[in-house]
Amino acid sequence: MDVTIRTFVGDTDTCFDVVHHAATDAATRALAAPSGLIWVDVLDPTEEEFAPFVATMGLDKLAVEDALTIHERPKSLRYGDIMFVTAYTVAEDGATSRLSLFLFEHGVLTVRLGGGFPVDDVAENISDNADLLQYGPKSLELMLLDAVVDGYTARVTTVDERLDDVESILFDGRSSDRVSQITFELHKQVGELRRIVLPMRDVVGSVLRRVSAAPDLHELLPYAEDVYDHTMRAADWTEGLRDAVESVRSTNLALVDNQLNTVMKKLTSWAAIIAVPTAITGYFGQNVPYPGFGKEWGFWISVVMMLVLAGGLYAAFKRRGWL
Repeated sequence: MDVTIRTFVGDTDTCFDVVHHAATDAATRALAAPSGLIWVDVLDPTEEEFAPFVATMGLDKLAVEDALTIHERPKSLRYGDIMFVTAYTVAEDGATSRLSLFLFEHGVLTVRLGGGFPVDDVAENISDNADLLQYGPKSLELMLLDAVVDGYTARVTTVDERLDDVESILFDGRSSDRVSQITFELHKQVGELRRIVLPMRDVVGSVLRRVSAAPDLHELLPYAEDVYDHTMRAADWTEGLRDAVESVRSTNLALVDNQLNTVMKKLTSWAAIIAVPTAITGYFGQNVPYPGFGKEWGFWISVVMMLVLAGGLYAAFKRRGWL
């Protein structure tokens, strides 16, 4: 477990006073402070290591279980005076991690499972909007969720661009196997994104409702609406990607079927052409007398019949586009 304490100081040069690798008791004392804005970040804690936070801050056991469990649905719940939010973060390469937030009167406790969320970069971006931090933990919550949703947008953009690359080779007849493999991978990636992004609509929506219901937080309302808009756009884009991937898969299957039909037409056409000389030579190869039997002109008649009939079939199939 690694603990980092960030104390909002509001200076023009430095937004946070940062203490890395802090002790657990120092973190709990900072969160319990009666004033100021404290952000305590905890990376990969075990249940035993997190126990002092539970005991000191009075965290609900259900919220703690959700925060320390990897496979949990994104949610936003209130446990007494403590607001709890948990969500998945997604890197541009598709790596996922968990981020949970406990909101107190003067502080925010974040619990990260996995190092995929660039918390240092996010803290630097938050410093650019330091004037909003005067509204307390709610503003910090919004900024963290905004960073999470921005990660969704970046990942969806990457998947969309890869889908565009697949569409550019879709009608290349030699790439059907490659297209099938890539679209199967994209189908799994979009499915994972849907499970992560779609529940965030309810999470960010609940945050927006809380901000709009608090008169002292109305200055944060435009920011909350912007975060909600980004969330809805990422969710709609993800839904659109699922339909687009299914469309590419269906088109690729149709093209494969069309190629198979073309091959079957060619095989059938050549089989019919080859059957003509086979039938004629079989007829003239009888062991009983027939017109032209034992005569030179009988041989030439059989050759001419093979050439005429086979050539006629070839021309007919060529005109129909089978050859």
